[in-house]
Amino acid sequence: MFRVRRRAGDPQHPQHTGVYAPGTRRRAAWLAVPAVVVALAAGAVASTTSAADQVRGADTAPERIDPDAANIRGEKVYRGLGREHRSGRIAYPARPVPPVGGPHNPVWQNADGAVYDRPLRNEHAVHSLEHGTVWVTYAPDAPASGVRALRKQVEGVPYRMMSPVPKQGAPFKLTAWGHQLSLRSGTDKRAAQFLEAYTQGPQTPEAGAPATGGRKTP
Repeated sequence: MFRVRRRAGDPQHPQHTGVYAPGTRRRAAWLAVPAVVVALAAGAVASTTSAADQVRGADTAPERIDPDAANIRGEKVYRGLGREHRSGRIAYPARPVPPVGGPHNPVWQNADGAVYDRPLRNEHAVHSLEHGTVWVTYAPDAPASGVRALRKQVEGVPYRMMSPVPKQGAPFKLTAWGHQLSLRSGTDKRAAQFLEAYTQGPQTPEAGAPATGGRKTP
């Protein structure tokens, strides 16, 4: 979606040679002009499309993501997060909501594109962030159209999960380990950028750790 795709070069066309019959060279030359114009126009369109693809993918291409900086306009970055395992309830800081990292339960929340209809326990959700999950959350009174739009980008996609979170301070939020983006609209294009950048992104402390085999319910 946002990654730059390498395009194969145009095939080399063989040079045609031959002898024109008397009186046909000029006619052939005139016939060739429209073909040349069409070919040039097609090349210009292809070049423009390729450039547009590169612009769209530039900000979220994996090699351009700085795990210690804000890569999407408006996101906030949090550093110095603990990673120890703890059982029972954990008192996370009052802000941000939901938490973006820190101590967590030994069991992670399943994040195989799961869309939960109830709030998750932070202790399990934070463990999923450590595995490279992006957690999409929405306020209980968030617009239904925005919830549907984000659900389409989460459902069935490994290392993504979605749930409601009361009192999170914004209609929608996207959270990865150490990174969080607040949005007023679920159709904001930055949601897709954030998902592309941080789903198993370079901020992941435990890259390759599983998204399944953990807690199945909220």
